[in-house]
Amino acid sequence: MRKITRWVAGPLALATATLGIALVAGPTAGAAKAAPYKLGIVTEKTGIYSAYVQEWLQGMQIGLQYATKGTMKVNGHPIKLTIEDDQDNPTTAATDFKSLVGAGYKIIGGTTDSGIADELAPLAAQNKVLYVSGAAADDQLTGINRYTFRSGRQAYQDVTASEGYIKALGKGKNVVVLAQDYAFGQSYIADATKAFQAMGDTVTPIAVPLTTTDFTPVALQVAQDKPNVVFLAWAGTTGAALAQSLDQAGVFSNAAVITGLANIATYQFYGTAGLKFHYISLYTYQSPHNAVNNFLISRERSEYHTVPDLFAADGFVWSEMAVHALAAGNGTNVNKMINALEGWTFQAPKGTQTIRKSDHAMLQPMFLVTLVQSVTGAYVPVTTATLSATASAPPVAAHFG
Repeated sequence: MRKITRWVAGPLALATATLGIALVAGPTAGAAKAAPYKLGIVTEKTGIYSAYVQEWLQGMQIGLQYATKGTMKVNGHPIKLTIEDDQDNPTTAATDFKSLVGAGYKIIGGTTDSGIADELAPLAAQNKVLYVSGAAADDQLTGINRYTFRSGRQAYQDVTASEGYIKALGKGKNVVVLAQDYAFGQSYIADATKAFQAMGDTVTPIAVPLTTTDFTPVALQVAQDKPNVVFLAWAGTTGAALAQSLDQAGVFSNAAVITGLANIATYQFYGTAGLKFHYISLYTYQSPHNAVNNFLISRERSEYHTVPDLFAADGFVWSEMAVHALAAGNGTNVNKMINALEGWTFQAPKGTQTIRKSDHAMLQPMFLVTLVQSVTGAYVPVTTATLSATASAPPVAAHFG
């Protein structure tokens, strides 16, 4: 399955967060200075995931405003936010993580790359700090240890959302699961293979090395398999080249394509063929109708002169979790932070979300979406179904006690 095929046409507007920025409300005359509560983020501000990180950071900044009611303080303490660019390098990420730990940061997170997230989670347990991943979708993060949480969805939830499409096509189908050969893609291959085989389908997984730049051989292999369904699990800027090769090989003409709806900039990438795809969506700003989402939309427009994109809601949720944890743990008590997050149900831009106590899975709504063309020619997502947080919940991965 596809971890939402993110086909990025170009970088989005830079988030205002910068390295070492301190979000501090102006001091009040005569007021005693409170030591700042520290939040650290290690993420891929440069590299193939940079566009996702930019939108995630924008949502994160707005989420801090929401969760602190505009004060940028928790328990009267200003927030010091430090963002480190790991350049999508696991070694750099680990070094940055350890540096933040050494500087006294008790909450660290933000990672988009699943492979890097898998490397950082054990460091959280070793150093007894809270790690809250960003958009990383690898299932392995759920239940890996009691110090690790996630602010976004995981691969299993995407696969579960796609089952409705697969079932509607009948049994006995030939399904190709096309994914990148690393933690993120491997999670989708494992989940999709298990789910689709259980429905009586034949599944052919194809794992593509991350270093691949010529996708013609990959597309020809997919076409030769003569699939009824292609399930794409892709992330990063190489998705555009892959899609072009698949189209040239005739794959889109002969198979139903199920994929994740990517960034807004990609909506018109396929032309009219894009109107025929079956899309899974973790978030479009038009889908949820609630006060929290309205807040996110309003601030995105006023501060960034845009609308929330794919990962803005995940960034927003990260801040909600971070502020809730800081408040419960007085900025430093990690055990109290963990206890506060476990089982916590809260309102997020997507709707009601719950952090499952047993394994820290993030239970959340998922959406099925189609693209329609407006009178102006623009492509607009329309939600055709909403899966509840319970309906898309992954199996329990651990029991922390």
